[in-house]
Amino acid sequence: MVPPSTSFYMNLRFLALAVGLASGLFSHSTSAQVVAPSTGGSVSPVRVTTTTVDLVFGDSGTGQGRVVTMAASPGGMPVPLAPADSTFYTANTIYGQGTALGKGFVVYNGTGRSATITGLQPNTYYYITNAEYNTDGTSIAYNNRSSSMAISTRAVPVSPAPLAVELTAFAGTIDANSMALLQWSTATERNTSYFAVERSSDGVYFSEANRMAAAGTSSQSLAYHWPDSKRLTQPTYYRLRQVDLDGTVHYSSSIVLSPVPLLARRVEIYPNPSVGKPVQLLLQGFAGETLTLQIADALGRPISIQTLAPMTAQSTTPLPLPTSLAAGTYFITLASSDGPVQKRLIVSN
Repeated sequence: MVPPSTSFYMNLRFLALAVGLASGLFSHSTSAQVVAPSTGGSVSPVRVTTTTVDLVFGDSGTGQGRVVTMAASPGGMPVPLAPADSTFYTANTIYGQGTALGKGFVVYNGTGRSATITGLQPNTYYYITNAEYNTDGTSIAYNNRSSSMAISTRAVPVSPAPLAVELTAFAGTIDANSMALLQWSTATERNTSYFAVERSSDGVYFSEANRMAAAGTSSQSLAYHWPDSKRLTQPTYYRLRQVDLDGTVHYSSSIVLSPVPLLARRVEIYPNPSVGKPVQLLLQGFAGETLTLQIADALGRPISIQTLAPMTAQSTTPLPLPTSLAAGTYFITLASSDGPVQKRLIVSN
């Protein structure tokens, strides 16, 4: 037998190297994975009828697109509707026509922000989820930590559904104390029952904050307003839920109101020395708090104690000093939720 030549071994080594490089490149390309979005999306109803629901998906999600899934749910209880990574779903806004997912169906898949879902059953609860996704066209990854909610379609009315309220405005304002005032107006109303103001801290989950009777039927412009007695401490979302006499529900778009930025806390006394003039106390950043004010002499002995409750972010009030207070140095201590603030006052004639 003739032993293999040197060139044969060299060719064999080159072949092995080429196969190794190809294997490495293939392994590298197949190991690359699509990363799921870091933030999930939201889903909210805008209008619910007996057989349809208008949905908006918000803009909080960070995915390239979103898959919205619905499932009939007794009592609106949660239903597992999580899409699986690496699986592509076909959507149809007619309920039951899209890809089956768990006990429900995919009703939307895309990059839009709203959809009208039809083909629902009257007087039925549906559970809805919105999963944001990222994809490279061949693989897909979902964020299933998105918002979910339940709605209920309306019962079939005995008579034709009345016209919806013609809402011409819905807005809100914030005063200096971060108190919200909601205002809305209607051009016409037909068979309306009431308005409910709903509040939310995240724009996803709303709860009823107040209910106000509607006009019933009116052909003239009407204005409504409601002051929220809850002081805002963070951005807060509001929307209107308008209910007709037959139970049909209409939702307004939501608005967000933010509290007034807090002023830096500040306590000033002037004039100081008093030079025989009335002394004023300036308070900044203490709105809505109950404060305790103590006046003590140079030895720390209390002379007077009183309670203050400033109503505005910045207020000036006379500092009540005992009559015939002798000239000298006094200490003013203001106790608040952040602890005491002490100022020295020189009383001079």
